Amino acid sequence: MTRQSQEGVTLIVVLMFLMLITLVGIIAVKRSTTDLKVATADQIDTFLLNSSDSANKRIEKIFDNDTDQDYVDAVIEGTGMFGYYLSQAGSTNRDDQYIFCYNARLNSFAKLNQASIIKPNGGTVMTTGSGYCDISKTESYSSARSNSVTQINITRPSRVVVGQGGFKSVTQGSGIQANEPSNESAVFNIRSTSILPSLSNASKEDINDCLKKPIDPNDGSTESLDECMKDEGVATKTLVQQAYVKNVIDNTVCYGFGVGDGKIDEDCQKLVGIDVNGNRKTAANN
Repeated sequence: MTRQSQEGVTLIVVLMFLMLITLVGIIAVKRSTTDLKVATADQIDTFLLNSSDSANKRIEKIFDNDTDQDYVDAVIEGTGMFGYYLSQAGSTNRDDQYIFCYNARLNSFAKLNQASIIKPNGGTVMTTGSGYCDISKTESYSSARSNSVTQINITRPSRVVVGQGGFKSVTQGSGIQANEPSNESAVFNIRSTSILPSLSNASKEDINDCLKKPIDPNDGSTESLDECMKDEGVATKTLVQQAYVKNVIDNTVCYGFGVGDGKIDEDCQKLVGIDVNGNRKTAANN
């Protein structure tokens, strides 16, 4: 074999090894890309879960102190996220959806001027402010990094709740008169939906439209928030939690007829929204 032919064989062998190395490299890159996609998807799911869970924990914290302003706004006030349902007679507002955008950076939490109330099919009940998140606004994001948006939807269902037998929801020490909200404890469905708008090709307008959809329609034809987000290709995670709010009877003397200073008790003033003389408080003197 001549020297030239030996060099040619050596060159072919070297080229074959280079091709083999390149092929192995391509396979490794494809595998690492697939692994990265799986890892990224898992990280996104975990991130969204933590965002929704953070909102739910904030709601749980409301009940830690019944003298805290958040508790008063959410439970005692008839316009709060729970007070709205507790102050209405019977089942007139059952299945209404109380919606607000969660922002951990804000001190105020779920007041009516930051909420929207809609019917299960999307019809508006009350909109004094805008409870829907708006991904074009920085205050709608859960953190200063403006990556995730969390919208909370609270409902007091009209359907029978599993585990609630006869009279289980009736407050101890009270009667069982029909349509008397103070005699009945309540079960609430709390749904916290977190999304990552930046990972979607959907427009801001389309995502904002999805956020205005009811989360649990009951007419069988209305598109839900989750379905809309899925159709738009938006990374979404909804965490569902059930809260049982039990009424506890605590009698307070609001006005001592014939005794005392003739003034209405301060706690009663806050409870029913009146001043010391019994006059209804207005927004100006609240």
